[in-house]
Amino acid sequence: MTVPKVRAVNEADAERAIAALALAFATDPVIRSFYPDPRDHLTYFAEMMRINIEPAIARGSAHYVDGFSAATIWFPPTRPEDDAEAAKERGRRMGALIEEKAHKEGNDDLFAALGEMGALHPEEPHWYLFSIGVDPHHQGQGLGSLLMEHALPMSDADGTIAYLESSNPRNVPFYQRHGFETTHVVQIGSSPTFTLMARQPG
Repeated sequence: MTVPKVRAVNEADAERAIAALALAFATDPVIRSFYPDPRDHLTYFAEMMRINIEPAIARGSAHYVDGFSAATIWFPPTRPEDDAEAAKERGRRMGALIEEKAHKEGNDDLFAALGEMGALHPEEPHWYLFSIGVDPHHQGQGLGSLLMEHALPMSDADGTIAYLESSNPRNVPFYQRHGFETTHVVQIGSSPTFTLMARQPG
């Protein structure tokens, strides 16, 4: 069996990587709490990925598996030459997607959990796994592991931790298999559970 290759996303094929992630997150507890309407999910989740894939493409840290069956977006540690104003603008756009477009009714606890999670984000330099997903049609083929095994050596080379916030408890064992350990669990009232995890450099 031929092992598919992992490739860097470029601007020309960004939308195909975003589409794979949109399919992968179609049942995610947090994302679907924000956007329970399928049309809203496809519209606003895709825009969320669009905002964040741009800087990852520039840093070579967005990847996909052949055929766009799986994709991932990582943020490397911030560098002095990084555009701080551009990062603030991305944060503003992300905030607007949630504040203005997300479903509000019954989600007070979720918003509170997000605030607590943000306060726990590490301040030390780190590789941050913003998003990883496999098209449901291709799940169970080891494609998520291919993406992890491609990216984690970059964190190791930098000598920094890799960090993620899992919004789906079903995915925690997958991250554990790749060396991540739970640092905090955030759950407030009726909110979904967030598992915050870090991996020491190898």
